[in-house]
Amino acid sequence: MKITITKDLDKAQDVLFLGLFEEDKDNGKSFSKELAEEVEEAMNRKAFSRKFGEMYSTKLSSHSYKKVVVMGLGEKKDLNAEKIRQALGKMVTCAKGRSFSSFTTNVVEKARDAASHESLGRAAAEGLLLSNYNFSKYLAKEKQEKKKPLDAVSLQWSSSATELSEGLKVGRIITEATNMVRDLVNEPANVVTSEYMEKMAKQVASEYNSVKLKVLNKAELEKEGMGSLLGVNAGSKNPPKLLILEYTGSKKGKHTALLGKGITFDSGGYNLKPTKYIEDMKTDMAGAAAVMAAVKIAAELKLKKNLLGVMPMCENMVDATAQHPGDIVKAFNGKTIEIGNTDAEGRLVLCDALAYTEAKYAPEVMIDFATLTGACVVALGYYAAGVMGTNAELLKKLEEAGNHSGDRVWQLPFFEEYQDWMDGTISDLNNVSQKGKGYEAGSITAGVFLSKFVEKAKWAHVDIAGSAYWCVDGPYLTKGATGSGVRMLAYYLMENQEKE
Repeated sequence: MKITITKDLDKAQDVLFLGLFEEDKDNGKSFSKELAEEVEEAMNRKAFSRKFGEMYSTKLSSHSYKKVVVMGLGEKKDLNAEKIRQALGKMVTCAKGRSFSSFTTNVVEKARDAASHESLGRAAAEGLLLSNYNFSKYLAKEKQEKKKPLDAVSLQWSSSATELSEGLKVGRIITEATNMVRDLVNEPANVVTSEYMEKMAKQVASEYNSVKLKVLNKAELEKEGMGSLLGVNAGSKNPPKLLILEYTGSKKGKHTALLGKGITFDSGGYNLKPTKYIEDMKTDMAGAAAVMAAVKIAAELKLKKNLLGVMPMCENMVDATAQHPGDIVKAFNGKTIEIGNTDAEGRLVLCDALAYTEAKYAPEVMIDFATLTGACVVALGYYAAGVMGTNAELLKKLEEAGNHSGDRVWQLPFFEEYQDWMDGTISDLNNVSQKGKGYEAGSITAGVFLSKFVEKAKWAHVDIAGSAYWCVDGPYLTKGATGSGVRMLAYYLMENQEKE
């Protein structure tokens, strides 16, 4: 999609989307008396209101546009960057649904006091490009045509566009990386294997001199003693890997390590997932994909930050060699783990990655991302990821970044009373809780398990099980993969660069 900025509404585009605040009592009369009369008539018969997000397709035919659509923006004081994403996303969906190829709008101009102009540009790019995404490569050509994305959007902006343009540029970089993740997560598991992810990581490293890739294959994982990760992959024909993308953007400062769960397919192992749950388990590598995208964004924006993108990649399958419930494995840090449930595998690959990363690189901060627990989906649904950890300042910064980006997180409690819930009886730990009935506070106890593999770093765990893959359409995110965690991470990293 080409995004341009014009001083006036662009008459070369197919559709005009005209935004109206509640305070705009003239109903667009400055644009057209005929429009104002039609809008007032529509409001009188309750076919339209100026509440945020409401749309009315007018009958105007005397103007240069193929269609003029009015959108309610609500009260001016309530407009913010997130609502700009939503408004533009709704416009893209509307235009695509009617097979138009372009539109122009005054909505960003109307929002000039809602946020900094750079922030508005960033939000505009995100709303437009996220909503223009579709995954149609496996459809017949005629069906692909019906899902064709928009070609162009023109944003009215009547003053200097320097800051807005910079925001659009940054927003495009963030969104293109987010859409890369959506592609990876939407792809089937017979395509996205650990080797495919290695290929993608190599591609990222080849694009930037500031990024290097290290790969630990099965023999090296065995040598390092990562028995927990290896146990998960024991039933798969695809090899396990630990991918480490290292980005150097600062001459000082310790690493911030980003770790992502990379289960390319999760059958549940011998605790096999049932129908209605197993079908979407190609998505269980969304955390690893998000981490790869975050490193790509940092390199593209030349952020003053040193990053590690750590991606433990494997596949949880059923085979004669697969681990059993009741097996005991030894993790990298020497802790023993009884396998209470083979379907609680994400924590088993992440725990080795956490312990290894801290021991080898001594990062100041570690943040892991994982489609970890169904309990988080039950607790929060789709619209926020769960976050918990051991450092209040870090958790606050992640929450702020989530709110600013619209890629939100919600903090779950991490009380002292939870901290022994993952203790084992015949081993140091069990991978499922041995307290109560075993399922209580499932997202939190999974986080407790991971915390046992972090000793010194400031650590946060982000559970994206619900937010990574939606079963409903949103204002600018459609059904399917969302790229959860990428925008939040990008905003966090931009706001927390090293001072040099």
